[in-house]
Amino acid sequence: MMRRRAVFVSPIMPDRTGNGLAMRMGLFLEALARMASVELIVVPAAGGTSVAPAFYAELDVRLHVVACAQRRDTAFQMLSRVTDPGRRLQLFQAYGKPSLASHLSAPVLAEIAGLIAACKPDIVHVGRSYLAPCIDVLGRGVTATIDLDEDDAAAFGLRAASARARHDEARAAWLEQEARAFDGLIERHAGRFGRVFVSSGQETRLLASRHAVLACDVIENAVSLPVSAPRADDGSTMVFVGSLSHEPNVEGVLWFAREVMPLLRHQAGRACRLVVAGAEPPPPILALTGQDDVEVVGYVADIAGLYRGAALALAPLLSGGGTRIKLLEASAHGVAFVSTPAGAAGLDWPPGVGGWIAESPQAFAGSCARALADAGERARRAALGRDWVRRHHDRQALIERLGSLLVPETL
Repeated sequence: MMRRRAVFVSPIMPDRTGNGLAMRMGLFLEALARMASVELIVVPAAGGTSVAPAFYAELDVRLHVVACAQRRDTAFQMLSRVTDPGRRLQLFQAYGKPSLASHLSAPVLAEIAGLIAACKPDIVHVGRSYLAPCIDVLGRGVTATIDLDEDDAAAFGLRAASARARHDEARAAWLEQEARAFDGLIERHAGRFGRVFVSSGQETRLLASRHAVLACDVIENAVSLPVSAPRADDGSTMVFVGSLSHEPNVEGVLWFAREVMPLLRHQAGRACRLVVAGAEPPPPILALTGQDDVEVVGYVADIAGLYRGAALALAPLLSGGGTRIKLLEASAHGVAFVSTPAGAAGLDWPPGVGGWIAESPQAFAGSCARALADAGERARRAALGRDWVRRHHDRQALIERLGSLLVPETL
């Protein structure tokens, strides 16, 4: 039987490690490649590398990178140059699309259309809501699916609330318009896809509360379970791992460093340190290196080595959406975590599995202090977390389940 042909349009280079979005896109890529020959079209609206990971050589995948950074919608480029914040917001409201969707300008969509037409696919899969307009360039009879991953409107709404709590009204108003624009995008496009995927039941419920006709399949985020290695936990090192070009991550790290760390120094009664790992740290993050107990290391290739020496993994997020793939990664490596409720959004784990959940600066500092002081409890919760990941978030098991949903036998 002739092998099926698929096109995958992704906003970032799919991968098995690194950026959480890249890891989720990698899950879908491998599932597709098991079932079909894949033409991978990367439209790097979410940034990242343009170099293919080495494991692509193992897959039936051909890569195309469509440059978009300098080819955004003319209307969006023009409104971005307006210096008056109020007028710029008015123009953005009239624009009506999320800023991330501005990467799909007419020339970019035309290039994507040409690649899809040349492939003559049986199925097209699209990653993330802001690339949903790609469905407009598909020919008749092509099955299309989309991974929304998270409810972007709800995530931007939380970010707006966080900005307003900091008394940044201009930023809050912009983010609220982003949320409205994402909802409009879902309303116009998502119902035209044969299947819609999200990362958790929470995202399904959030979307259903505003889009009653939208039926979603839950594909949890997943990680590979590494072989257990001897721990080098020094009882004092806390790590944050995540992309530092992602605004909620930056907000969370700064919140921890400025509001939690001073309390923790007092409560812990012992030395402790924070290691911040992630690509593209902005100046406010780099400035944290002025504190003796904070180290910013940037991108880390040996993530297993970083976790091996960590006593705790932190997820001090105040906003955002989806399922925190980095908590899954920490648990897979046998490291307990301390997270805010927003940082653990979508996990739905039983209390005590994997780590501690705390919201206020005082509660977060107290959880960190107790965790650092009790190696046995850290190990117990970490073991429960690793077992939960093995049973519910194993990458290979989810790839097998996802493949049949993306490319059904009847196609």
